[in-house]
Amino acid sequence: MNRIRNVLPLLGAALVGAAVLGISIPAHADIIIRATDISSNGLVIATVTQTGVSNANGSGSFNFSSDVGNFKVTLANNILTTGPGFSSASQAVNMRYKDNSPTGSNSDTLLIEMLSNGFSNPQNQILSVITSNSSPSTSGLQASSVTLTSGVLAGDASLAPAPVVGSSGYGPLGGLFGTTTITGSIGSASSVLLPNPASGSIFTTVNPFSFYQAYTITGFINSGDQIGAGSLTAGISVTEVVPEPGGIALALAGLPVLAGYGWLRRRKAVPSASLRP
Repeated sequence: MNRIRNVLPLLGAALVGAAVLGISIPAHADIIIRATDISSNGLVIATVTQTGVSNANGSGSFNFSSDVGNFKVTLANNILTTGPGFSSASQAVNMRYKDNSPTGSNSDTLLIEMLSNGFSNPQNQILSVITSNSSPSTSGLQASSVTLTSGVLAGDASLAPAPVVGSSGYGPLGGLFGTTTITGSIGSASSVLLPNPASGSIFTTVNPFSFYQAYTITGFINSGDQIGAGSLTAGISVTEVVPEPGGIALALAGLPVLAGYGWLRRRKAVPSASLRP
């Protein structure tokens, strides 16, 4: 017990010393997954949010699993990697639509959001682009409409406050940079969401940044545990934009001209210097 008492002051002194010296204490980032069941008239039926811890650079993984209203999300997985010039997400979603749930035009909508923060690759003020692709599959469950939206938010962002059950107007986050949108369906066989792959507009990164994806799945054609599950896998990345070789050659070709222009300016500046008193 005396040893513990002796260690605690030393630990406190070490933490204070680290702060004074500017030594960074290892931090962490968050991986947030939220699933929301929305009725055909736009009202929130149920919502569940779960949060995991990732590494300070944004890398890591987290698994979500929960009943959400008329849905059973057996898996929503987000695996995040990062390195020089890129950050990427590999994701999987597996869901069931419970017995006697409404179908067709009266079908519920399942919204699954994944947000991860703490990223600094690509580096600050670097031109970057997002690419995304996704493939749905099914063991029986079918849905006529699937949309995957991906984008970046400046800073260590968080999801909007969890919507109140019975409220309306809840949907994917806005204000994204480099947004990609791909669409399709969960049909009787595997397919891909289109375009495949999708590339967003080029944007300038701000460090740190957060990576966001929203899966909107609706128009369920059938329901019931006996029907089976529907699944989606996706890969999304934000990467540094590398100039094409032709662009580099063109830039280099202009250097002698610019150098000659600078030489002429210096030559013309000499006589004017001799006129000074």
